[in-house]
Amino acid sequence: MHTITITDWQTNSRQLSTIRAEVFIEEQQVPIEDEWDGLDETAIHFQVHNEHQPIGCARLLIDELNHQKHFHIGRVAILKPFRAAGIGRELMEFILNYCSKAAPYPIYLHAQIERRTFYERLGFVARGDEFMDAGIPHITMYWQAKE
Repeated sequence: MHTITITDWQTNSRQLSTIRAEVFIEEQQVPIEDEWDGLDETAIHFQVHNEHQPIGCARLLIDELNHQKHFHIGRVAILKPFRAAGIGRELMEFILNYCSKAAPYPIYLHAQIERRTFYERLGFVARGDEFMDAGIPHITMYWQAKE
């Protein structure tokens, strides 16, 4: 049984940073300076717990693009032993639901290319060209609310 909670960096930085360090820095070899970009303190964070153990997380930023506010989902991470169980999908649906209730802003993310199909199944559509971020190919994707 797992639960998803909304939190902030001040409250749960240790747990959130432990998950992200394991997934991004150790597994994916993301450089430390790319992972810790200084944006966590102002982000809304989401944390997944399996009973009492933190097993996943994501963050939500509000960006200003072309004079319009946008929700920017990022740092979506599930610890390896808990993947392929639908937890990532559940976390993303929770965040999308949160966004749709919070404000009518467009929702986007920068997906790792190998995760593109995962996000497409959630209703995200790729826009623009592939680009490199932290040595990993990415694509910008926008969420299209299902009518």
